[in-house]
Amino acid sequence: MDQIKSLINGLIDQTSLTYDRLPDIDLYMDQVIEYLSRSSFSARENDKISPAMINNYIKDGLLPRANDKKYSREHLACLLMIARLKQTLSVKDTGLLLKSDIADGSIEDYFNGFQHLVAETARSVGDSLPDDDSALSSVALRLAVSGYISRIVCELILNKLEERSQNEKTEEKCDSERES
Repeated sequence: MDQIKSLINGLIDQTSLTYDRLPDIDLYMDQVIEYLSRSSFSARENDKISPAMINNYIKDGLLPRANDKKYSREHLACLLMIARLKQTLSVKDTGLLLKSDIADGSIEDYFNGFQHLVAETARSVGDSLPDDDSALSSVALRLAVSGYISRIVCELILNKLEERSQNEKTEEKCDSERES
């Protein structure tokens, strides 16, 4: 149980990184990779981000292009969120979620809210853990079922967001055709 509680505390500690604590100078790709490898954005060792992944995120529109081969705080915030979200969502769904939410506000506010949500969720899971190891299998089952239901509901919501996005694009296209 100590190992599980330590993991929960580690996840909560990772969220103390707010947007204003990200490097305020632009970084080259190798520096971004080094920074991310030293950042504890994941509790699992194999959740690394590679240069190829970053390039794919840019191609897929999840991440803005680098400015003169340099990546800003904005890029780092997006990469840290993508790294977590890709554990449960497809890259396409991650992009859809981030684009629709970030379009409504600043990346700084969104990232800080995201970090707060991760901490709040980790605390909630930690608070639901028993004091001893006797009920571990029932806790694991409850978490698995919760994850299953959350994923299904999330996919339905993402489908609705995608429909809305497609409708908005169609309306914009019609408006621009009418104007010309």
